[in-house]
Amino acid sequence: MFNPEHLRTLRTVVEEGTLVAAADLMGLTPSAVSQQLARLQQEAGQAVLVRRGRNLAPTDAAAVLVRMAEEVQRLDESARAELERLTKDVSGPLVVGAFATAVRALLPAALTDLRRAHPHLAPTIREAEPELSLDLVRGGQLDLAVVHDWTDYRLTLPAGLSTHDIGQDVVDLVAPVGMSLPRRRDGRVDLHELDGQTWIDDTPGVYSDWLLGTLREAGLSYRIGATVDTYPGKLALAGAGFGVTLVPRLGRDLVPDSVVVLPLHDPPTRRVFLAHRQAAERRPAVEAAVRAIRRAWADLET
Repeated sequence: MFNPEHLRTLRTVVEEGTLVAAADLMGLTPSAVSQQLARLQQEAGQAVLVRRGRNLAPTDAAAVLVRMAEEVQRLDESARAELERLTKDVSGPLVVGAFATAVRALLPAALTDLRRAHPHLAPTIREAEPELSLDLVRGGQLDLAVVHDWTDYRLTLPAGLSTHDIGQDVVDLVAPVGMSLPRRRDGRVDLHELDGQTWIDDTPGVYSDWLLGTLREAGLSYRIGATVDTYPGKLALAGAGFGVTLVPRLGRDLVPDSVVVLPLHDPPTRRVFLAHRQAAERRPAVEAAVRAIRRAWADLET
């Protein structure tokens, strides 16, 4: 019989394109991945990867084994769901991934609720950016992921995953206390009226592209005074009077008294959702975690 772990490793190497990338994703060394592939090749009795220049290319045998790996994972998940439903208690391991602000502002309350309701459940948390989380769920390293994307930039969902929308995480303007900024009659700030500001921005990406694109389209003058990826860092610099910045509401769990948070007219918005493998739909542990995270989100909105 083929070793399921070896099948999963081959599938990850084929999907990631390189042995090193697969090793990083699986938390293994390249040497360990290479050893597993060598054993799988012995089990198959024929080559699964061949050298083409500097790259490794999957053979026809690899395609057969990757399909087998997907089927084994589906059957394993289905069996796990059926077995868990035979017990009265929701129990066992559950690995949950989430982006940084969800780990800090959403998961603590959700996990407290989850452990109180199901003391025999053993959750493990892994912080990971959305695209990586989806890959980890697809590969079986995560059971459930809290993920976000943007209203103008939707993530491509890997095949075999299901999602549950949680809510919309609206972005607000954060400015130093006492700064005079133009406001609309409804009290909101229109970015198109913020000329000549110093901005605390992200590193290049969807979030930064949206801000810079909006400023350029409006013909506004601006200066990027800082490039900071963490929201506490942005809030601290804004509070020190260094400039203005944009922060989603999920990233504002600790707002210093030295800043003011102002709603935006037509703000960018993050869609927050949960993702798990379709075969895990009926797992009691996954169902319980989805409910707990939904409740934690609802509490944040009240």
